[in-house]
Amino acid sequence: MAGSDSGGMRDAPRSFADDIRARSDDDLAALLLLRPDLARPTPADLTGVAARAGTLASTARAIDALDRRLLSVLEAAVLLHPPVTVENLADLLGAALAPADLESALDELWRRALLWRDEQGLRPVTAVLDTLGPYPSGLGPAAAGLGATVLSPADLEAAPDDVHAVLRALTWGPPVVTAPEDSSRTAAALRWLTDRNALGRNESGALVVPRELGLTLRGGRSHRPGDLVLPEPVDAPTPARERVDTAAGSAAAEFLARCDEALSVLATDPVPVLKNGGFGVRELRALAGGLDLDAPHAAYLLEVLVAAGLVADDGELEPHFMPTADYDRWRQNPPAQQWAALTWAWWTSTRALHLLPDSGAGVLGADLSWPPIRSLRQDIVAALAGFGDRAPDAAALEAAVRFARPRRVPQDLAAVIATVLAGAGRLGVVALGAVSAAGRALVRADGIDGLGDAIDPHLPTPVEHVILQGDLTAIAPGPLTGHLADIMRVAAEIESRGGATVYRFTATSVTRALDRGWTADELIAALASGSPTPVPQALDYLIRDQARRHGQVRIGGARTYIRSDDPARIAELLSRADLSVLRLSQIAPSVLVSPVDASIAQDVLRDADIGAVAETPTGERIRQQRQEQRATRRPTPQVTLSALTPDVTADLVRQLREGEALAASRPTAGARLPQTDPATALAILREAAAEQTPVWVGYAGGSGQVERILFHPESTDGGRVTGTAGGIRRTLSIHRITGAAPA
Repeated sequence: MAGSDSGGMRDAPRSFADDIRARSDDDLAALLLLRPDLARPTPADLTGVAARAGTLASTARAIDALDRRLLSVLEAAVLLHPPVTVENLADLLGAALAPADLESALDELWRRALLWRDEQGLRPVTAVLDTLGPYPSGLGPAAAGLGATVLSPADLEAAPDDVHAVLRALTWGPPVVTAPEDSSRTAAALRWLTDRNALGRNESGALVVPRELGLTLRGGRSHRPGDLVLPEPVDAPTPARERVDTAAGSAAAEFLARCDEALSVLATDPVPVLKNGGFGVRELRALAGGLDLDAPHAAYLLEVLVAAGLVADDGELEPHFMPTADYDRWRQNPPAQQWAALTWAWWTSTRALHLLPDSGAGVLGADLSWPPIRSLRQDIVAALAGFGDRAPDAAALEAAVRFARPRRVPQDLAAVIATVLAGAGRLGVVALGAVSAAGRALVRADGIDGLGDAIDPHLPTPVEHVILQGDLTAIAPGPLTGHLADIMRVAAEIESRGGATVYRFTATSVTRALDRGWTADELIAALASGSPTPVPQALDYLIRDQARRHGQVRIGGARTYIRSDDPARIAELLSRADLSVLRLSQIAPSVLVSPVDASIAQDVLRDADIGAVAETPTGERIRQQRQEQRATRRPTPQVTLSALTPDVTADLVRQLREGEALAASRPTAGARLPQTDPATALAILREAAAEQTPVWVGYAGGSGQVERILFHPESTDGGRVTGTAGGIRRTLSIHRITGAAPA
């Protein structure tokens, strides 16, 4: 086991701090990597590391990081009288883990500084006992501590059936029950037990099952076999890796295309920001309909775009959501880099999308921020990656997540897993129920650099042409890029998606292109240059017919004039009630005027299904490009956190060794105590009380004068520590302690 000869120590450690100081440089570096909170901020020496590792907060974080197997071994170690040995653990845990596995688990717990070694062997750190609480593994205190009597097997055998029913309910914890004040069968069974002093009582007066009785009910085992070994999924399919990666690439390409479409829509039609900072439900439905998505999918897309910094509110007095300047740079990147930016934003996001209703109400709102979702999302994908090429069902994956992080699972874990897998599937991280090659690279990645290389081989090859067909459709055999993609987005409707995208030309879509200022000849020429086949006659007729009808009405400024060579058309415009808002007046047989702006007049005519073309005072057509808007990303405070790497930890260990040597070189008498925060001081005193060792304490009296005390702590409770100093019993307030160090 690691640490048996660490640091070249000559004497066995007398305390947890001695154990930390005696570790080798490699062991210390491993500890800091496993528990990075011990290194931030950097302690002065190894004594500071030990003090911080013994605090309840740090210990709780370390225990939260354990999987079910290591947590079960740690709970069993707490139940044993020191020293903790493989043989004693095997008696409690059974044969589910081999001795070599138990040895490895103890070694890992020692590496994480949750166990430490003295001259007798391994024992739990004092803070571990407090963190796991009074009922580790659902077992109560020993009968001697409760003043209870251990029932013999014969007494249990002779117990009534109701007693056995009550004990079965208490077998796997919690071992606490409140006796009902009635004549029920449960009350009678509990009276049978209390009459024989088989149950103890806690401070609140509730009945507690002694540890010995609990172990007897469990057959002498502290844990179920399932707590130690994750069961294998039954009949989990194994799709071919090539199929998984191909499906992942197709999903990623489709997601990129939809993102580009959404960004294009928001660029020309920004959406108002709600008072709560969110995106309106009506606007979300409109966007979802335009993208051929349901509301949850559109909400997910928006959240990813905002997380990636491609969409933001413009910060105006009446703010709107619109693309940022980063969108223009993102669009110029290769598809693989575009995917990497979006995927990393999703991977590191703190947005809990499982809280969204089906309507999407609340999307982009502040209520969806939940920081724990980031690590939970990553653990879910990592757990799925742990199945290799297999595609487990939801129950098996949920069991794996619960096994990997038993102390950090929300009540709605099933809903979280479903939402995470849906999002991962849209990005191509997961496909056909298994993790793709890109997903495995994401699990291993520590940043965005090089992430796109994992998806690049599986993305469909971008194309810059379409195949025009005689039934007014066009087929793009891959993701469209370049100028042709913009043309098809305006001039045609998407009919179906997949490996190939099918577009359909309609009167409405062609009119939309004409509204943007395209002429029939220009649009036909652009389509002909982007197709290996000639423009079909039906499409040519459709475009020219719409252009002929579209050009019958002209708009100019007089403030605004409307003219048409067709007198019947002029009469129609004057007679239509839905155009009364324009307040039209006829100034000539072919000319109408309006007091509203020309752009507003064109919008009103378009809404009335009347195609109109803007022109200059000389009669030349104006090609109107709808102005795309951009939001300026407002600077936000950036939290910079340098990752702990092996090189960084090696340098940190060297600094800690130097600090320890400097502290040891100072004279003990009169040496200045290091300043410690209350949590660290409490951890040092609690550890010393458990080991019955003295502590040097700097204590501020009522006058503010700090005195140096050699204190023998006995117990800590409620922010106070009780013990003796100079043979006098004293109670010290933790907040008055300026420094503490083992004597």
